[in-house]
Amino acid sequence: MSNTETAALEARLTIAVGGTDGFRVDTDLALAGGVLVLFGPSGAGKSLTLQALAGLVQPERGYLRVGGETLYDSEQRIDVPTHKRRIGYVPQHNSLFPFCSVVRNVSFGLPRRERSDDHPYVCELLDELGIAHLADARPPSLSGGERQRVALARALAVRPRLLLLDEPFSALDRDGRDALRATLRATLDHHKIPAVFVTHDPEEAVALGDRMVRYQRGQSCEAGEPTVLLPMAARLSLQAEQVRIVKSPNTNGREVEAVLVNARLRGPASALPEAGSEPVELNVRRATGPSGGEKS
Repeated sequence: MSNTETAALEARLTIAVGGTDGFRVDTDLALAGGVLVLFGPSGAGKSLTLQALAGLVQPERGYLRVGGETLYDSEQRIDVPTHKRRIGYVPQHNSLFPFCSVVRNVSFGLPRRERSDDHPYVCELLDELGIAHLADARPPSLSGGERQRVALARALAVRPRLLLLDEPFSALDRDGRDALRATLRATLDHHKIPAVFVTHDPEEAVALGDRMVRYQRGQSCEAGEPTVLLPMAARLSLQAEQVRIVKSPNTNGREVEAVLVNARLRGPASALPEAGSEPVELNVRRATGPSGGEKS
């Protein structure tokens, strides 16, 4: 980023919750544009960081600048209230209003005088996210993927200068995650909205992230491109409709084989050979350690 460009996000924060014996997070974030992934195991401080960026949790010290504007600075005693930060936030659980229609859920964040069922930008978002036909439906009648699309539309309706997403695909199945992930990336690119995305899924980190910060035990300990920071093995995923375990012959029961039905291996093109060119061998290690350890 040149000296004349304004960073989408600059933050260096210390966040403490639970008093002297509570949990602390020290984080250092920088994003020129695109999507910043906060990656790491559960309990590492990723979601708490998002809450501090949104203004839902007050840091102990540090600073936060979004689009060149200071939203928090402990030394200068600046702390812009949440509703004035123009930051969109999509939590893990979408928190939609169950008795309001989809279109009214999406338009809720707009000024009262602008809330209407035919607001042009709201209608554009519903169409772009593939839920225009659900405008009059209520959240309890929607699928998990549809509810997440509504939550995303609601966060985008206020035209945020930064979008925060806290594992928004965690409750979806594989096909739902794939579809919504592609829609999310296309929408962010179209509207040129920078985003911070929390995940512990390597596949999501690589598919969505332009830059990644790795978290471990309350520390943002490493930053760079996802394809560089994540080992190749961690970016491969194997799915199968059915797994059957059988004893390997001539091993006296010491070894077994996993017979996979309709299996597929997903990962970066650089990790997998071209079709029919050579066999692929997977080595599996049992996960260990507090972060789930390593698998390959």
